[in-house]
Amino acid sequence: MPLSAEVDCLTIYVSVKHATVAESSKVLEIVAKEVTAAPGCACEIVKAAIEGSQAKPKTVAAIVEAAVIAAPEQMRLISKCAVAVAPDALAEVQAVLAKLDPNRGESASSAEDSKKPVGEVAAMPNPLEFPGQGPISPALGGPGGMSLFPIYTTIVINSPDVTDVNFQIR
Repeated sequence: MPLSAEVDCLTIYVSVKHATVAESSKVLEIVAKEVTAAPGCACEIVKAAIEGSQAKPKTVAAIVEAAVIAAPEQMRLISKCAVAVAPDALAEVQAVLAKLDPNRGESASSAEDSKKPVGEVAAMPNPLEFPGQGPISPALGGPGGMSLFPIYTTIVINSPDVTDVNFQIR
């Protein structure tokens, strides 16, 4: 990322923060306008809006929603930035994400994956089967048929005989 982009985002951050402090009732309009104009600075804009308006969790969710509608490709970044500034709004932010794009969770599969025919899943090989054999399972007792309990052997190390006093120091 070039240095000029960071400076522009910093400038936008400062201007959005000042604007939301001055007119906290128009915070959603400010966020939508600024994110539309500079989607690459969406994180800074959301942070500034939350800090400038001293937003409660419901307002944080509304700010996230306005920003995501203005720049949907920045959805995950916007939500992470909002939660970083206002961690108490996590549940509200997650609700907004679920409402705006329910198929795009962190652990959910993408929309393209859900449209695959069922036959493709059946054609995939089972990772527990080797070619020409049926399903296999781990050997009883653990990998390689090892015992469930490790067997420790005792190693005795004899100390050197230091009783020989017939040595001389020179």
